[in-house]
Amino acid sequence: MAVAWAPGTRETYGAGLLVFHLFCDSWNIPESQWCPVSNTLLLTFITTCAESYSGSALTNYVFGMCTGHTLHSTPWSINKVEISAALDGAAALAPPSSKCPKRLPFTPNLLIQIRSHLDLTSLFDVAGFACITTTFWSMARLGKFTVLALKSYSPFKHISHGHVQEETDCNGLQVFRFNLPCIKCQNQEKMFVGVNKMV
Repeated sequence: MAVAWAPGTRETYGAGLLVFHLFCDSWNIPESQWCPVSNTLLLTFITTCAESYSGSALTNYVFGMCTGHTLHSTPWSINKVEISAALDGAAALAPPSSKCPKRLPFTPNLLIQIRSHLDLTSLFDVAGFACITTTFWSMARLGKFTVLALKSYSPFKHISHGHVQEETDCNGLQVFRFNLPCIKCQNQEKMFVGVNKMV
């Protein structure tokens, strides 16, 4: 079951379990109460962490705890309404430093400005511009079309030329289809992202 989640997701969930275990140790809560976790203990954990972590981090920590219960075939008997309300409250109390400032949205004009600084005779610049325009026009996540470093590329995880096909959509328009070899849930389903060929 562990491979049902992508490596990055497992790392995030593992970090959440570590924070929870440190919390339990600091409050002298015996390990026998960590799993299955009680609704009261989970609410106390969320409340205690509320002003130290972002709302999304705490939500991921709770998902990590739920996943840990699943992996150990332990019932997850939590009041979803209460936990959801606690997570919403924690998000409202999150420190300003945990939130990224809002940025201006990407626009076609910004793409034109970027293009004016590139040398399209350079393969490096061409690859970068192709990546940014593809993700922009297909409204895809940039992380699905990029890798952190060249040495981290894996054909089982990252998109390549072999995953791109030209097709005609239901409106008769020429589009490109990108078959992502790996998505967050690791279920190997293919994701369709249509990009008009004229763009």
